[in-house]
Amino acid sequence: MNKINFQIRLPDDIQGLNLAENEEYFFIIQNAQERRLRLHDYAEVYSIPGLYEYILLEKLGYRSYEVMPALLVEKVTETGLVVEQLKILEIGAGSGLFGKALAKRGVASIIGVDKLQEAAVAANREAPGIYQEYIVEDLTKLSQSTQNKLEQLKLNCLVCCSALSKGHIPAAVFKAALNVIQKGGWVMFNISKTSYDNQINPSEFICFYREEISQGNLELYHTHVYEHRRFFNGQTLQHIAVLARKQK
Repeated sequence: MNKINFQIRLPDDIQGLNLAENEEYFFIIQNAQERRLRLHDYAEVYSIPGLYEYILLEKLGYRSYEVMPALLVEKVTETGLVVEQLKILEIGAGSGLFGKALAKRGVASIIGVDKLQEAAVAANREAPGIYQEYIVEDLTKLSQSTQNKLEQLKLNCLVCCSALSKGHIPAAVFKAALNVIQKGGWVMFNISKTSYDNQINPSEFICFYREEISQGNLELYHTHVYEHRRFFNGQTLQHIAVLARKQK
């Protein structure tokens, strides 16, 4: 991690706050100036070297970026696939934490996608050389050249780590990404267990996922419940990692 040039202060009443994932905030002090940022103000957070990693790893005990790559490699190699044969499309790639964990486990071909230019800059800074290419585009409105490139790569795995909660990647973007993955390819994502289990008022993504399963477009292969991270007030957040295979 880069040397930090900032200080972090949490809200004074943090123990009494019960904020959703996308509402959590903190105060950052730089050059004697203090300002408030939400954890999900990604463009601003990525623009400050080391801030995203410091908040996630040092303050919140973030684990998904390590749990999911380990699980993916374990399960796909059980089927006889060699890790080096994985050709991964990572959507919501951010600053490259997940990409680095994949590369550490022997994955050599990773295409990163994010809608934010700040994310691409951060990934180049924090995870240089990890991505074969890092695309800054809306997957639902891909340029023809990018579409052709992705098809030529014959991608056989789609991953999305910690980018499907409210205000993150829409179901339409995930569907567009799924469309460029080869038949039989692996699909992995994580989402809060509460959202995954919701039968009364499921999110747009969960509705999409359940429909893909029911229509036979995806086949569920494995699930794993684990502690994703802590909230700022110390409460834990459980996620479920889902591994499936594309059938059509």
